[in-house]
Amino acid sequence: MTKKRITTTTSTTTTITTEKQQQQQQQQQQQEQQQQGNSVIKKVLKTSANVSKKSLSSIRSVLRHVPIKKPPQVVRWDFLGVGLSYLWGMINRKTLPVFMRKPLYQAWINIFKCNQEEIPEPLDSYPSLADFFSREIIQGARPIHSDQGTVSPVDGRVLACGEIIGDQVEQVKGVTYSISHFLGCDPQTLLKNKNSKLYHCILYLSPGDYHRIHSSEDWTIENRHHFPGTLFPVNKAFLKLIPSLFALNERIVLTGEWKEGFYSMTAVGAYNVGSISLNFDQETQTNCITRDFRCKNLEYFSWGGVGSHSYDVNYEQPIPQERGQEIGQFHLGSTVVLIFEANDFQFNVKQGDYCKMGSLIGKCK
Repeated sequence: MTKKRITTTTSTTTTITTEKQQQQQQQQQQQEQQQQGNSVIKKVLKTSANVSKKSLSSIRSVLRHVPIKKPPQVVRWDFLGVGLSYLWGMINRKTLPVFMRKPLYQAWINIFKCNQEEIPEPLDSYPSLADFFSREIIQGARPIHSDQGTVSPVDGRVLACGEIIGDQVEQVKGVTYSISHFLGCDPQTLLKNKNSKLYHCILYLSPGDYHRIHSSEDWTIENRHHFPGTLFPVNKAFLKLIPSLFALNERIVLTGEWKEGFYSMTAVGAYNVGSISLNFDQETQTNCITRDFRCKNLEYFSWGGVGSHSYDVNYEQPIPQERGQEIGQFHLGSTVVLIFEANDFQFNVKQGDYCKMGSLIGKCK
């Protein structure tokens, strides 16, 4: 009996030992397989990294031979505003069938309350909506005020006016914009005379207004600064929502001199109303969807100051402008901003007043 028990115990012990050895062998095999798998993954990652480096280096070598410093920017970060405005501009410039013109323009007149008596030509004579929108008006409809003083350059409503104190100026009640950002320079450097002050006046044009821009004073244009910014709407809701909106939007700043010193007139574009043209300068192209990288604020997600960089032109010969002379036109929209120097200027309009082109808005004391 004793021998049998010993034999049974010995066999059981042997069986347990064998099972442990098998488990250890299996674990060892699993570890070896895992190590092999890791090494394969490392090799694959290393190979893909090498391939990526080679691909990037080959792309760089190709780009070095491209004759432009950076590729043209086709899609901008603000595509919704600029893209739709560009598309709307294309639609507006399309020639309409004659039978569509009169009912379409008549609907526009009724919706936006245009003064049809001021339209000099039959409605069906305007080939496109853009032509109708930027139309002339009958002669004598906008007489220039006989008294000496500054006249309104457009038909529009006064959003703000007054003396500029500091860099932040009111765009609508309670919301400001930066003059230095808007003009692209420190406003104090613009003063020609030590005792002078800076003044501003913002005029908003609604869709039903006359959309040609005229000179508000006798002055000479010396420089043109085109800021290809974004295109936010410029209605009151957005002006209250977005601080410094005027300094963000695309605009053309004309600067020069008048009898009191520095004088500027700025045409500001807006959402769906970015097309601006000048009578004396055919080179400026606004409301474009395809842009380049020469201007910093056109880079993707530019946080360096959207709308703060410009294409500048200094005219070889100053361009004289007389009070009431046509300077340019909005093909759709938007806002005109006057910023000028004077020793002492008094506005005879206030925020909310509606002005017609040629009406007196203020004069020097």
